[in-house]
Amino acid sequence: MKYDYQFFLRRYKQIENDFLELTDYIELQDDFEHPSYSIGSSKLMDFCLKVGTEVETLFRELLESTRLDSINGIAQKRTNQNINIYREVIEPNYELSKYKLFVHWINKEILPFENFHLRGNPEWFGIYSKHKHNKLELIKKWNLKHSLFSLGCLLILVINHPSIWMKELRKHEFERLFDLLESSPKFQGILINVTF
Repeated sequence: MKYDYQFFLRRYKQIENDFLELTDYIELQDDFEHPSYSIGSSKLMDFCLKVGTEVETLFRELLESTRLDSINGIAQKRTNQNINIYREVIEPNYELSKYKLFVHWINKEILPFENFHLRGNPEWFGIYSKHKHNKLELIKKWNLKHSLFSLGCLLILVINHPSIWMKELRKHEFERLFDLLESSPKFQGILINVTF
């Protein structure tokens, strides 16, 4: 059974709701040095595991796309998946590092995949990968900033799902927390803004 964009959009909305619930307890600030971003908790840790596995699932979805079939050695790369393979194969084709998101609640632009094209991993992904099997350490390392940026990464991957190719994408479906600004999905047909 194939899961399409709508499946992952629903999952994104569920995870976004989890994030918004977190902000009932830890308020978003426009300064990422603010003390609210140094708090760790078991709720944040649970969010980390949920969003991290969803991001990894979507990376796999993109890597399995027929759009990438012509890449040299793709069969081997699909067998041995990791963040370096995602960067090597997906970044040149989808240019994830160029996506800017505007966070409505704090009036701030973020680059969730910043430096991904320069062999850098998003900070949050490094923490998730290193500590996902050690929850006690993850509680200490993961914070609200990581949650915000990982949610932004998830949104970028969702709107680039292979099933969206040449289809209409309605911005109102996913712009509750983030605005895409000038960023648009790489292979989709039309990005429309519908207001109600």
